[in-house]
Amino acid sequence: MKCRALCNALIAVGALSFGGASHAADWFPVKVKSVAADGKESIVDYRPVAKAAQPWKICAAYPHLKDSFWLGADYGMVEEAKRLGVKLQVMDAGGYEHLANQISQIENCVAGGANAVLVGAVSYDGLNNALEQVRKKNIVVIDVMNGVSFKDVSARTLASPYGEGYNAGQYLAKRHPAGTAPVKVAWFPGPAGAGFVELFNKGFLAGVKGGAIDIVETKYGDIGKEVQARLIEDALQVHKQLDYIVGTAVTAEAGVPVLRAHGRKDVKLVSLYLTPGVYQGIRAKTIEASGVEAVVTIGRIAIDQAVRALEKKEVISPATPVVGFYDQSNIKTLDAGISMAPRGFKPVFKVE
Repeated sequence: MKCRALCNALIAVGALSFGGASHAADWFPVKVKSVAADGKESIVDYRPVAKAAQPWKICAAYPHLKDSFWLGADYGMVEEAKRLGVKLQVMDAGGYEHLANQISQIENCVAGGANAVLVGAVSYDGLNNALEQVRKKNIVVIDVMNGVSFKDVSARTLASPYGEGYNAGQYLAKRHPAGTAPVKVAWFPGPAGAGFVELFNKGFLAGVKGGAIDIVETKYGDIGKEVQARLIEDALQVHKQLDYIVGTAVTAEAGVPVLRAHGRKDVKLVSLYLTPGVYQGIRAKTIEASGVEAVVTIGRIAIDQAVRALEKKEVISPATPVVGFYDQSNIKTLDAGISMAPRGFKPVFKVE
């Protein structure tokens, strides 16, 4: 994840609505942090190209489309592909355990004539050989959202899982500082081995320092509601005293009915990032708090980066929108269209 570009400008949307995502024509400029070769950072306005020079063929490889996080990315990519006049094919690997499937999808897309591949990786290291072969064919590779260790990418536009984990940890540490009664926390960072999960974990462990936080359980698992619900059930069985469950948005969403069924109103749910379900949960006071990633904007930037790389134009990289943290005290101030697709949006797999 290395450097994190910060988006300081939220896109105007309906105040209460994740159904009011910004229109494709007015999402820019956004403030991003540009990182020079010497490591110096500066904040600049990110403006995409007005139109692609030709209808480039772009493929986007997703880990899955099981939750609103990747649905938001899909919406952003689809809207920007339409605006720029490029072709887009979206591929769903089926989950983080399906590395071979994602590699096969990338290979098939390249064989089908793709000019660029946008990679939302299921594994931080596992795609390196496949991506090396893609680059040998002079095909543009954009590292999107999760991060890969492969060095020869054309650009990166990433979420900030370290920041999300850190902010969640800080949220707890500030509420329960050292010297107060310790709180017991079950921690659900996601599927073991995924690069973003390792960064979630590092950030969270750093964030809770200085707090009276006792992490009594760390459970890894696929980001699907059934898996996460089962992990929560297991934790509740083992830990009769528990104050917080912290984890992915799917963890928080799955936790609401599980806690209700067990009568565990004493346990609070904290999400690392926002989805419509988490947003509604915070407003309904069934979820305590959540971080926010500008997922829709990341999707849009990734498409623009691909076009810029293909057309030999300047590319700002890495580019990562800012993370924020919201709970019941400030959720009404959030404009959510940078993070979530409009209400009723269904996955789109192809833009011609």
